[in-house]
Amino acid sequence: MNDWRSRLNPPTLQFPPLLPGSDIPRSALLFQSDDLELARMKIGRVYRPYRFTASERRTMPVTMFKLDGDGMALTWFAYGTDISIRPEICGDFALVLTTLAGHSEARSGPVDHVGRAGSTVLVASDARSEFRYSAENVQLGVRVDARRIADIWRSIARREPPLAVPVPALFDAARRDRWLASVQLVRQLLDPDTPAALRAMQLPRAEEILLMSLVGEQLTDAVPAERGLAAACVRRAVAFIEEHAERPLTLTDIAEASHCSVRTLHRAFQQWRDVGVMRYLKDVRLGRVRMALQDPDEMSSITEIATRWGFSHLGQFATDYRKMFMERPSDTRVKR
Repeated sequence: MNDWRSRLNPPTLQFPPLLPGSDIPRSALLFQSDDLELARMKIGRVYRPYRFTASERRTMPVTMFKLDGDGMALTWFAYGTDISIRPEICGDFALVLTTLAGHSEARSGPVDHVGRAGSTVLVASDARSEFRYSAENVQLGVRVDARRIADIWRSIARREPPLAVPVPALFDAARRDRWLASVQLVRQLLDPDTPAALRAMQLPRAEEILLMSLVGEQLTDAVPAERGLAAACVRRAVAFIEEHAERPLTLTDIAEASHCSVRTLHRAFQQWRDVGVMRYLKDVRLGRVRMALQDPDEMSSITEIATRWGFSHLGQFATDYRKMFMERPSDTRVKR
C-alpha cells in the first residue's frame, strides 16, 4: 500500500526554499505584488498594522502564503527588499518566526535577536517591536491566538494561565527541530489535497502537538503531580476512548473527560501498562479497522477504511496492523 502523500503532486511557485522537503500549494498564495503599501495592508491584517522604511533595490515581489488552522495561521513571506518594520502593539497572539533564508533582526520586549537561516525566535506581541529583513530574506511565521495558548495551559496545569506565559525567546537546535516538525505536520494536514476525512481526524491532534511544543516544555517541571487520581483517570479515559474512538480526539479532550490534567493522565497510563495515551487510542482504532475488514457488508477499500480511522501513513499502518494481529490487512479481508 502506498502513502496517500506519495500520490500528491501539487503545483509550486518559483520561490526560495521554505521548509525542507516541502512544497506549498498554489492555493495558499495570499498575494504577490511590487506594491509595498498593498503588502502593508494585507500583512497587517494577518499580524499587526505597521510602519516601514524600505530600500529601492528589489530582488522579487512581496510574496505571502497563508494556511489557516483553528486559532492559528501558518505564513511564509518575503519582502524582496531591505526593509525595516515597526508594528503596532497587539497582545492577543504569540508569534514564532523562523528565518528560512537571508538575514533578519528582531527587537521586541526582551528579544534582541539577529537571525540567519535556521534560527527560530518567539517575539512579544504586547511590546514595542522592530523587525529588519534583508532583500533575500524568507520568514516562516506561526501566529497562535492567545486563547489557544490559554486553553493548552489549562489542560496541562489545571489552572488559569499567568498573564504572560513564560516561554523562552530563543529556540535551541533541538527545540527548533521539534517545533518545525510539528509545523510541518500541521502544514501537510492543511494542504487542500489532504483527504477531508483524514484532516478531520488528525488536525486537532496535530495542532495540539504544535501548541504543546510551544508551551508544554515550560510546564513539565512547574506543575505539581496530582496524587490519588491515577486509577480513576485511567478508567474514565479508557471508557471515553472506547466510546469516542471515531472522533478526532486530542490528548486534551481525553484528559478533560478523565477529570485530570494531561500530565497526570500521561503518567497514569505509563504506570498502568507502560503505554502512552495516544498509543492506546491508536490500538483501539486498529481494532476498529479490523472489525470493518471482517464485516462482509463493508465495501470500502482498505485504504478508505484506514483513512477513515485516521491512519495517514499507510505503509506504517500496515506494519502496525501486522504487528498487532499477526497478519496483513488484506489477509483479514480475505478471511471474512
